Amino acid sequence: MVPTVEEYTTLLRCSRIQMDKVYFRAANILTFTKNEQWVVARIKQKGENKCIP
Repeated sequence: MVPTVEEYTTLLRCSRIQMDKVYFRAANILTFTKNEQWVVARIKQKGENKCIP
């Protein structure tokens, strides 16, 4: 059984959407990590790092 053009196009669109979700999720995690590192560095710079390991 061979998929129709419409079915094949739908499959391609679905996988593209899934890839976009994975890419955006990874980008958001990297942004969060950078922001977290920046905050930790600023707190340590101020000398208020008693609760940061």
